[in-house]
Amino acid sequence: MKKSKALLFIVLMLSVPLSAMAESLGNSIIIYFDYSENIVTDGLDVDAVSSASVAEGPGVRDIGNLLVMVDLIEQRSGAAIYPLHITEKYAPMYMDMVDGARADKENDRQFTFEESLPDLSDVDTVFFGSPIWWYDMPQPVVNFFQQVDLSGKRFMYFSINRGSGNSGVIERLKEFQPGLTVAAEYSLDAMQTNESAAEEFNAWLDSLSR
Repeated sequence: MKKSKALLFIVLMLSVPLSAMAESLGNSIIIYFDYSENIVTDGLDVDAVSSASVAEGPGVRDIGNLLVMVDLIEQRSGAAIYPLHITEKYAPMYMDMVDGARADKENDRQFTFEESLPDLSDVDTVFFGSPIWWYDMPQPVVNFFQQVDLSGKRFMYFSINRGSGNSGVIERLKEFQPGLTVAAEYSLDAMQTNESAAEEFNAWLDSLSR
């Protein structure tokens, strides 16, 4: 379903003036890979699509928590947004996807993207968001980092997980990006409600402005 008015109210109430964060970031961009935006949607209703970024579980959510994080960063930083969309989509149900996602990593599958990758030559700060699958980045995210150069960028990684945290993702990132400077990283429980996710993540964003 679409974001509720209640969620939007929470996000707006938790946000701080744009300049509090934006001034220190320079030219910034939010790049993210969200499962719900990379699934086969034929025959699915809107509710099934909106909940695809997390497995079925307790709690009420309007969108996946990764998108809650993206929205908060955009509101507080004014950064441009660039979603990664793969050409070959995943199965819509999380538990139908996980084994295939593991095979993708083991076989070093090479995904292609629907749009050209962003030009980062004039970007100072990159926020990058993704889920954590099998204690690592999804294979499309690996493919992205294999094709871009983030040397000299201020890099901030945020993710959703189901108990693993960011695992060894930062170390793995540096395999593809030896010139990467990681300014901050954060991982959020994918199964909590949008409300608690917004409160928790906003507190982390506050820490970046201090």
